[in-house]
Amino acid sequence: MSVTGPVGAEKPQYFDDPATDALYQMVLVLGEELAAVREQVHAIVELQASGKTVDAAALDAFQPDAAFDEKRQKYVERLLDPLKDLIERETSAE
Repeated sequence: MSVTGPVGAEKPQYFDDPATDALYQMVLVLGEELAAVREQVHAIVELQASGKTVDAAALDAFQPDAAFDEKRQKYVERLLDPLKDLIERETSAE
């Protein structure tokens, strides 16, 4: 995967079309937000199942277990795989 961009650019440029780059960045940001919400929902469910009070402090202190970490990793891979394919197609066309 090739990452190029103008000298001094703030963000790497993956595609020739700036609109495609913007879309790519938007998908990554939305994926990050969804992952954060998924983690919070997981924490709420686990806290409730254990009988603990769900509040901001409990959510901040919650540590996901190894099973959730594995699910998170699979989610990230599922999110990024199509994007990697898109980048490879775009960069191989050059």
